Amino acid sequence: MTLFQKAILSTIVYYDTMNHPLTSFEVFKYLVNPLHIAEFYSSSKTDNFKSSMEIEKFSKISLINVRKSLKSKELKKFIQEKQGFYFLKSREDIIRTRISGQKIADQKWKKAEKIINWLQIIPYIRMVGINGSLALKDTREDSDIDVLIVVKAGRIWLTRFFVSSFLQLIGRRRHKNITKDRICLNHYITDKSLGIEYTSLSNAQINARLIPVLETQPGTYNKFQKANSWIKLFLVFYPKTKIKNSKYLKTNYLLKSIARFGEICLNNKIGNFIESLFRKLEKKLVKKNPLTYKKGGRVIVNDKQLEFHPNARERQVLDKYNSIMVELGLNKLGQEKDSGLL
Repeated sequence: MTLFQKAILSTIVYYDTMNHPLTSFEVFKYLVNPLHIAEFYSSSKTDNFKSSMEIEKFSKISLINVRKSLKSKELKKFIQEKQGFYFLKSREDIIRTRISGQKIADQKWKKAEKIINWLQIIPYIRMVGINGSLALKDTREDSDIDVLIVVKAGRIWLTRFFVSSFLQLIGRRRHKNITKDRICLNHYITDKSLGIEYTSLSNAQINARLIPVLETQPGTYNKFQKANSWIKLFLVFYPKTKIKNSKYLKTNYLLKSIARFGEICLNNKIGNFIESLFRKLEKKLVKKNPLTYKKGGRVIVNDKQLEFHPNARERQVLDKYNSIMVELGLNKLGQEKDSGLL
């Protein structure tokens, strides 16, 4: 197989680990970079597979070429097509799961937008994006709603307190096993530290699928894409050209005015004191929580990023991916590493 065909197979295998068959357009959209595949076949680390010229060459891969390759005899040894979906052989049962998940996701989107719309009232929020299963549009009835929240630098702890308290007040914050249609507040970053430091194929796919739905500071999502240009090393088509997102919520000027007033009141020494207070309190709570040290997860608490993924699926997904690649006889491709979990 060519690197291009292996990249297509890699993409299908990755999503197979989540029981998610892909359309030909989705294979094209989430295509693993052939240059990343090439690394596993490199005889020397000094080989420059990631030169700007080579990346540019692969970025010109077309949807037509992807569709032609999906029908190639080399790939037909491993994959099947049915109802417009591509999946590994003998895995057609996941089509039904995906169609069901799509219908549920459509309903959850409406609920998520209503909840997130209210977050315009919270001071210091700059962007809210949906990721996880809902961004993939393949979710279950009891699934929560994963979000990434960008806040003003220097106010990450205060903003987290406001968001958590507000969602708790309206009964929409995820709490332990109460998950259905609840907001999972597992990741905050600041507008001065938009780069995701922990890189892997899994993190690249997750962050490439991020869908911004609320942007109170125009241009934040564009900056997020630029700050995470490393994703292009794993996925060919990142960042995508930014167009007006149909998912963006309309600005509620009353809520925005309240948030702005809150910022004016807290842009002083009092705000600094409260930020420092919450920092100390939250760090103590996180340190005492046994989940903070759970193997296979990641918990980060600092002034630039708050990440709470003690039960991260990353290693589970990549372990399954590697196992499938070995079963298919592609041992070299079964060496994907996680982003540095405990």
